[in-house]
Amino acid sequence: MLKLRRLDNMDIVVNDFGAMVDFYRDVLGLPLHPHGYEPDKGWAMFMCGDVDLVLLSVPDADRAERRRTANYEEDPAGVHSFAAQVDDIDEAIAALDEHGIEWAGATNVYGAGEFLEEIPGDDFDGIWYRFRSFYDPEGNVMHICEVHPPAGFDRGAAVED
Repeated sequence: MLKLRRLDNMDIVVNDFGAMVDFYRDVLGLPLHPHGYEPDKGWAMFMCGDVDLVLLSVPDADRAERRRTANYEEDPAGVHSFAAQVDDIDEAIAALDEHGIEWAGATNVYGAGEFLEEIPGDDFDGIWYRFRSFYDPEGNVMHICEVHPPAGFDRGAAVED
């Protein structure tokens, strides 16, 4: 059986390469990969934890009907969004507000009494996950998230069929 180890990279086709590089580097603070920036060839690779985010310049790519919402039930099939973890979501929201980010919704909270009908495990009664959705300059939905896993949570544990 095939066993994927981790998500390695994510590619985003962009129309305005310069604006998107500026946004991901200067607004979101992602560092460019030391061997992954070739603007003359139309690609830039950013390091985001264990996953590389790659921008691919295709100025004439059709963006019709690709804009997503914060509500996946209203969107067409396909990749909906991606999320990046932050240490303090309130601080991140304030920093993004300084750049005039277009928010796609309010801050969402998952935890005891908030969205979760059944709390995972009996030892958890607090906030598990907070996130807020926003748009990048080309309308892609991204989330910033603050994670508070329950005691004993093991991200490496798999659910058996």
